Amino acid sequence: MKRFWISAGVFCAALQLAAAPGGEIPVCTYDKLSNDGELAKVQPKRPLSASEKEALAGKQAVLCMVGDSVTWAQAGDHFRDEMLKLMPVLAFSGTHTGRLGYSHAGEGGDSTRRVLQRLADPERIPEAPYYHLLIGVNDAGGAKKDERSESVANATVERIVKIVEELLKKKGCRKVFLASILPSPFGKNGESTVRERTGSLINAKLRAQFKKFFPAGKVVWVEYEKPLRAQLENWKKRENLHGAHPTAKGYKMLAALAVPVLKKEMSISASAAAKGKIGVEVVNLWDDKANATAPLLPGWYTLSMELDKCGEAAFTLYSTSPKTKACFKKSYRLKGKPRSRVEVNFMTGYQGYGYDRAPFKMTFSTGKVVRIQVEKTRPLQRASVYGKGRFVDTVSPVAAGEILVRK
Repeated sequence: MKRFWISAGVFCAALQLAAAPGGEIPVCTYDKLSNDGELAKVQPKRPLSASEKEALAGKQAVLCMVGDSVTWAQAGDHFRDEMLKLMPVLAFSGTHTGRLGYSHAGEGGDSTRRVLQRLADPERIPEAPYYHLLIGVNDAGGAKKDERSESVANATVERIVKIVEELLKKKGCRKVFLASILPSPFGKNGESTVRERTGSLINAKLRAQFKKFFPAGKVVWVEYEKPLRAQLENWKKRENLHGAHPTAKGYKMLAALAVPVLKKEMSISASAAAKGKIGVEVVNLWDDKANATAPLLPGWYTLSMELDKCGEAAFTLYSTSPKTKACFKKSYRLKGKPRSRVEVNFMTGYQGYGYDRAPFKMTFSTGKVVRIQVEKTRPLQRASVYGKGRFVDTVSPVAAGEILVRK
């Protein structure tokens, strides 16, 4: 299979995002929800030029990252962002969206058992040619004493092998990149913990029997633990690691370890020149008949709407979970010219940590709107052109990391 690579230099041209005529694409974001303080620092990514889109369309290496909160919570989307800087041909597949707008299939609090439970659900783990699996740190937490580490590790390894086997069965899957559990978390004074030692034992067992467990050429080991242990005092610094979660700088360290492996093992078919406009597939999750969204997975979303013969709309956006302690609720007041589109980005909350998957509704106190759209937030932090259901947006600007398709 012929390999096709695009150098990082092709993405260096600076472009300015222009407002679309006729107000079809919203011209600004009026509000951002900040759950952890760092979200407010997020800047929209740079739009690709026409030549960059042409160079990438049909020639991207599509990766779906499966895992727990290490894959996406807090600064987790920087993992993908740093990978993309080193490997611009990457595009991210997934049913969830991180705070920078990259797709993934990680869910906070996941254990190997929970990943196995959602493997068959395409709304939670989609089909993809390549998967990056980083899982097991929550399982390791099941060992409260060292005497339990052996049994916990054995059971976790057995489930990780099963997850890999099921991923390989998914349509179109070429390879699974199985990642070692990161050395973490450490105690208050930086000392090793039972959980951290158990995670290391899981890694050791997977390494020792890798050839026995997995078919040759189909599963690739991504070694994070050993290089990080070689610089352990640096890795444990608060600027790189907070509990079990890397910071943005910590994910930069991980990307530097992962990308050389991805470049070596991912193949891209150089397809013949195709005609048609280039865009990104979008799903409008708002159901006009139900006057609500489909149940929203935890993550970041963009809500956009058209002001109907008014210059302002005030409303409350809320999730409809029956568990009152796990609901999203926030009020907005958006202004614009009549018939213009306005938008807002919001984060649902982490699954099981103040949020449960549920439909979202709106109640209006002033104004009337039409053509409502709720979609996963994209890297440009802007709403897509309006559409119903699943469609390809060839009008809005696109960013690196989005899967480009032709229509």
